[in-house]
Amino acid sequence: MTASVEEAPAPGVRPRQISRAILAEMLMVAALAVGAVVVLYQQALRQPFSVDESRWIATSRYFWITFVDGDVFGPAWQPGYLVLTHPPVARYVIGGGLALQGWSPDELNGRYDTDRSRDFNRRAGNIPSRELLDAARRVVLVFAVGATMLLYPIGRSLAGPLAGAIAVVLALAHPLLATLWSRALAESVLAFFCLLAVWLTIRLASTPGGGRARFGLAFGLGAAIGLATATKLSGALVGAGLALFVVLRQAVLWWRDRSWTSIGPWVDAGLAAVLTFVLVNPLLYPNPALRTAMLFDHRRDEMVQQGIGTPRLAIPNSVGVRAEMLYRRTFQDWGTFETRLGLPLDAPLAAVGLGIAALATWRSIRRREAPGPFALLLCWTVAVFVVSTLNFGFDSSHYIAPPATVAVVLQAVALATIAIGAVQLARRRLGRSLPDLPADGPA
Repeated sequence: MTASVEEAPAPGVRPRQISRAILAEMLMVAALAVGAVVVLYQQALRQPFSVDESRWIATSRYFWITFVDGDVFGPAWQPGYLVLTHPPVARYVIGGGLALQGWSPDELNGRYDTDRSRDFNRRAGNIPSRELLDAARRVVLVFAVGATMLLYPIGRSLAGPLAGAIAVVLALAHPLLATLWSRALAESVLAFFCLLAVWLTIRLASTPGGGRARFGLAFGLGAAIGLATATKLSGALVGAGLALFVVLRQAVLWWRDRSWTSIGPWVDAGLAAVLTFVLVNPLLYPNPALRTAMLFDHRRDEMVQQGIGTPRLAIPNSVGVRAEMLYRRTFQDWGTFETRLGLPLDAPLAAVGLGIAALATWRSIRRREAPGPFALLLCWTVAVFVVSTLNFGFDSSHYIAPPATVAVVLQAVALATIAIGAVQLARRRLGRSLPDLPADGPA
């Protein structure tokens, strides 16, 4: 029903012999990687400065505070706006990358004050120089390319190499993702760790037995979830989707085997996620549970204050209104096909992809088979869209990035499945004159 991560060589092919299909796929992946670097680098060069970049660069001082000065209990880590508004991982990443390029904390800009004019912020040193901005964007570019390329193995596990390639192309063509991921923000770092967690979940679910490999995958998965959530709290969305998948998977296995023996690696992953989330954020050290609650309370209160400060962007506390706004932003205003081609295909293709995932999941449950990648996609989609809808109180493009990322995967699955089905239908009607498309989609 789903693709395995590693395919056995065909009969008669020596293990060390690289087949034409494998070589073609390697060349395709290399071309996609080069394309990702070129597209995202050009985006980084062309884009004008954005206010939020000033703040992420300014607060990247926390890299020096934490890892150079070794100050994890000082005033900088006491509860306050800076440490409560966002967790620190993206600040570490940007600061560490700037340090590797020779920058020091004294050369960084200050935090942009949106209550004052641009001229005031320029005089106050709150706008980074072009050299500093470019240096910070080069740091996040690594994670932007990594996030983009992680879409390939995720798509491949769902509907074959074609789906993986389509997912990468759709992400690069996306009017929002390519823009946000190439700015000196947390978005590309967040996307990288979220997509890494999804891919590691697929790997862990498809790895039989125990041993070091399975333990390593579980630990890596937990670390990825912890780092995603410690980048921005919206990283918890991927954790919620993966938790829902694990519950579904274990329920089916219990129904089939009446045993919980396979739950161990998932527990390990959960513990690793919590441990990572706490260890990377010194704010949490005195009381992890209480201060984590403070982080989420502050984020919720800040969205309310954003709405009060900018009423035109506030979204009423109505599930229907927020669902309609999230739909419009994700599939119309920021839809790839809508904005690039003027075709209203974003929502229909995502719906087809979701239907394929739901059908494949239902078939695996009916056969009492362990749910695989399609069930994961289904759970990830439900978690991201439901939680995003309930909390979409302020109309900011940053809140659209997680649903848009999921939509790209759904659309890739739909397009690949349609293309493979069309070729198979044509081959049946015209004979075997058409080549096969490589695919491992739903049965």
